[in-house]
Amino acid sequence: MKFNIQNFDLNLLAIFDALMLKRNVSKAAEKVLLSQSAMSHALNRLRALLDDPILVRTEKGMRPTPRALAMEVPIREALTKIQHNLYAPEPFDAFTSQRTFIIYCTEFFECAFLPRLTARLENMAPNIRIITEILTQFVPESGMTNGEIDFVIGVEDGITVPRRLNIQPWFQDSLTCIVGSQNPVVGDSISLEQFTEIPQITHSTLGTPFRFSFLDQWLENKKFSRPVAVTTSGFLSAAMIVAETNYLMTLPMRIAQKLVDAMDLRIVNPPSGFPEYKLSLIWHPLYGKDPAYVWFRNQLFDIINQLPPLPKMDSH
Repeated sequence: MKFNIQNFDLNLLAIFDALMLKRNVSKAAEKVLLSQSAMSHALNRLRALLDDPILVRTEKGMRPTPRALAMEVPIREALTKIQHNLYAPEPFDAFTSQRTFIIYCTEFFECAFLPRLTARLENMAPNIRIITEILTQFVPESGMTNGEIDFVIGVEDGITVPRRLNIQPWFQDSLTCIVGSQNPVVGDSISLEQFTEIPQITHSTLGTPFRFSFLDQWLENKKFSRPVAVTTSGFLSAAMIVAETNYLMTLPMRIAQKLVDAMDLRIVNPPSGFPEYKLSLIWHPLYGKDPAYVWFRNQLFDIINQLPPLPKMDSH
């Protein structure tokens, strides 16, 4: 039998979207402000109209059918476009907003830029909350589609970005090396040959400690590799090991200078031609025109544009 859209209650699309997001009749009812019995009735109507169970109860809770999964993203995108076309977006008031922004990012962003961003918003947007999660190798597209993740800030050469997402270069920093201040093996600078001979402490750039990094890929392209003694989950623990050993560590300059200021370390000029540490900003086009998203993106670019130059530092 041919499906006739004129006989279809379009309110059921919003109900379907809520059911797919929550995978629970009671929680979906709360989302669309219906009673549980009304939501159950609506689910039964959907099942009859589509001739598909939509959601099936299992030992792990309600699971969507293959047909429901195939319909989920197209219907959500259609609902979002309808909403954006029917209603002119309200201006975003940062000072009164209680919005929460969720960012998947690298530890470098957390250490080098989150303090600056938080200080910027402290008076401008005092009720806005920021939540960060450390990014892995894969960009969480489904979470971005659902609006559960607002932005991803990731290493340009270290992540795979789905073509459906928007990506824009955001920041780049020079890579440098640090050693313990009394390290007798390394001078003020280091050649590529020396770099590939000295045991090193590495850290995870993407939350995956044993991953082949973009620096290792750069070395491999030149037919080199580096000996790694210890791999840690973050900058701080790696730097503490370097301060107590004759090992070497490579990291972005802005983090290196913060660590040298705080610990018994010194900076070593890296081999010539080292790759840049590049970060990109990623967001979903579904929400790209949302006034809150536009405002927050502007804040991220403003903190980059207003960065003071790095002070010159003696490597000793």
